Amino acid sequence: MQQITIGTKNQIVIPKELRKQIKGLKPGRKVNIYSLKGDTLIIKIDPQNWLDSSFGLMKNAWSKKDPLKELSKIREEW
Repeated sequence: MQQITIGTKNQIVIPKELRKQIKGLKPGRKVNIYSLKGDTLIIKIDPQNWLDSSFGLMKNAWSKKDPLKELSKIREEW
């Protein structure tokens, strides 16, 4: 957990270490903020489009397979 200070214009700065951990968090990006139980805030990145929201879903789908061999198998089935 890191502690930050709210500025004079009620703005906060997300620490660099946290910005590096969150994919897609860049200057100008929209985020949604929610209040839970009055003293807890949740910040979520607002997906800009379907591509951003689906990015990385198939990251591990081909990790244990050779795509070229799989493609050859499919072609042979035809």
